[in-house]
Amino acid sequence: MIQASVSKIKNSLSGYLEKVKAGQSVLITDHRKVVAVLEPVESAGWPEEIRNALQQGEGKAPRSRLDVAAFKRLPPAHGPSLSAAVLEERRQGR
Repeated sequence: MIQASVSKIKNSLSGYLEKVKAGQSVLITDHRKVVAVLEPVESAGWPEEIRNALQQGEGKAPRSRLDVAAFKRLPPAHGPSLSAAVLEERRQGR
């Protein structure tokens, strides 16, 4: 979790908002005392493991919601699956 003073937040709000959009939370301090937490709204319902991974920079939160209808309209894939190809490469020792 990132920690920043009120003055730093005021001077660099856009930068801190980018970090929040990426899934990190920001503790806001005033005279070295925590007064607020700035955190992503969408992550509130996510499992703790995912929130922790995002906060530690191990991943990035999605920039927008998945359009499920558009996803379902995609044509089906043809040929072997990616996981099958990876397993085959592992078997061959590559």
